[in-house]
Amino acid sequence: MEIANSQKTDQPFSKIFKISTFNAFVKGLSQATLFFISIHLRNIGFSGTEIGIIFMIYSITGLFTILPSGFSNDFFKSKHMVTLALLLMALQYFGMASFKTFPIIAMFFLLGSLGKTLYANSMDSLFLKSTEKEHTKKKISIFLSLNYLFIGAGMIASGYFLNLNIQFEKIFFILSVAFAIIAILSQFLLPKSATAEFEILHYKKDIFRKDVLFFLFIMFLFSLHFGAEDTTYGLFLENILKLDKLQSGLYMGTAIMTMAATVIFIRNLIKKVGVKTILLLGTFLSGTGLILMTIPSPEISLFFRIIHETGDATMFFFLYYGISKLFDLKRIGGNTGIVTFVIIIGGSLSSLLSGMIGANYGYNMPFLIGGTTTLLAFLFSLKFRHVIQH
Repeated sequence: MEIANSQKTDQPFSKIFKISTFNAFVKGLSQATLFFISIHLRNIGFSGTEIGIIFMIYSITGLFTILPSGFSNDFFKSKHMVTLALLLMALQYFGMASFKTFPIIAMFFLLGSLGKTLYANSMDSLFLKSTEKEHTKKKISIFLSLNYLFIGAGMIASGYFLNLNIQFEKIFFILSVAFAIIAILSQFLLPKSATAEFEILHYKKDIFRKDVLFFLFIMFLFSLHFGAEDTTYGLFLENILKLDKLQSGLYMGTAIMTMAATVIFIRNLIKKVGVKTILLLGTFLSGTGLILMTIPSPEISLFFRIIHETGDATMFFFLYYGISKLFDLKRIGGNTGIVTFVIIIGGSLSSLLSGMIGANYGYNMPFLIGGTTTLLAFLFSLKFRHVIQH
């Protein structure tokens, strides 16, 4: 009987580990070159404004697709959505490997944005439904820690290969083939998710609650620094800190990999201090670290980048934990889409502004502004933390 109970307990974690490992591998590949893309675009002659527009397209396309993709994950099986998303991401990398003109690159970025948005929402939906609201903290820490380990390793690997003067185009082509293969494998590796049908009214009732609206507002303020990282992170490391591509990969990858340890620590800390303290800790560390990482010393900057990533990891734990607690499991796909929709609005605004600000006023300025808006989230959280009920 004890053996049977042990096997029953292990089964949910086996499914979570499979989903988490698959997601981590995909994220590791997709994020490996993300912060280097701005360098590639500049190298092929794009202006700061054009780079900002490219990343704004990447973000703003999600505004028109995130809600449909979220609701689709409640009505259709998430694994099918994941397969479609990976094929779109493969097309983006094929386009980046093959073309160098602004309109064509913009078109392929649009396809990539559709894929990225659909993938993120579908995988989050599949994961959150698979938690079954049992042992949620442990399952979130598994999902996020593997994610950060693979992303960090991917960044270090891409920095290494780019430093060997392997052309961006070759790496993009390899990624295109890899995503096409993974798209096929996803049909065999990922579990099926439950589907159901609901009226839009159900989602309206889920969202228009005081605690949920506050949750969305804080995540919007927090997301306002995402554009700075997308458009100017690689350029900041190259031009302000004077790092080569290998050093940049090590800088970014090391900082990201510390997030894996952070989410495991937060899983245990939240039991002692509660979710309100986690929110305050996350926003304060993220904002402070983002501002102070602009100090033009690689060692000091890396230290504060790690502080920032510690805050980000804390906030992403707060995000997933909040979604799992605030929303009905059966409608979690659509509600996750609504949360992501708000986050994408913040990312889109900051992408457009950061590209222009970085090119005209220095690549440190977007980080200073993004850190300030994140600290604004800290101040609002400090003032209105009583609103949080979960």
